[in-house]
Amino acid sequence: MVLAFKVFEVIEPRDLGILASKLRDVAIIEEAEIDGRTVETGIAVRELQLEEDKLRGVFEESFVATFRYRDEYFKVPISVETPFEFYVHGDRVFLILEAKKQRANRLAGFVGEIVSAKKGSVVEAELSHETLKAMYESNPEGTKVIFFDNVRLPGIEKLSLYGEQLANTELYQKYLQLGTIWYIVYETEEGIVIGVTRNCVVTVFSRVDPETALEIIRERIIPKTLPLPGREEE
Repeated sequence: MVLAFKVFEVIEPRDLGILASKLRDVAIIEEAEIDGRTVETGIAVRELQLEEDKLRGVFEESFVATFRYRDEYFKVPISVETPFEFYVHGDRVFLILEAKKQRANRLAGFVGEIVSAKKGSVVEAELSHETLKAMYESNPEGTKVIFFDNVRLPGIEKLSLYGEQLANTELYQKYLQLGTIWYIVYETEEGIVIGVTRNCVVTVFSRVDPETALEIIRERIIPKTLPLPGREEE
């Protein structure tokens, strides 16, 4: 099963204890009625656990979905769980959400509203074009896909290299002159295939457990992220 994550950086607060106190018992709940039955909808923080350098938990989102069966429509209550982890790296704090991009962005915005009165307290983590370039050039044989954006060709937004094309160093150099690397899929030394974008969307294609995927993000991705503007000297 493919695992999807997105990594964010917390500007403030950068203390796990404070983050835990602000998130503990958070629940924004409403009631809805389905066929005479009252159900709860909304979002709540569950299973919050504070460790030495991590704060883990689960966002539980509940809502009512409508399904069609032939000419009938049925309303069904649904709950979706999204595991999350705040992780301390040096003097920085990162938020890792196990979710696809759209849900991860929405939940990161929710976290920002809960933990700080200042707008923009949780922002996307970023990798540089140079970092993705180095990841490919250090292991070209293990690279599966490269996407380029910011392409300076009329009518073309993205360029890509797949499979045997990646062995064509002349084509790779040409694409580097035309754009910047946005996305790379590569195989780690342990044989795990992952995809990474510059805004730290991480997709693990190999069959691994979530903890193994998180360990890759902590050790291979987060240390390579760009420092926030104004904090380069910290």
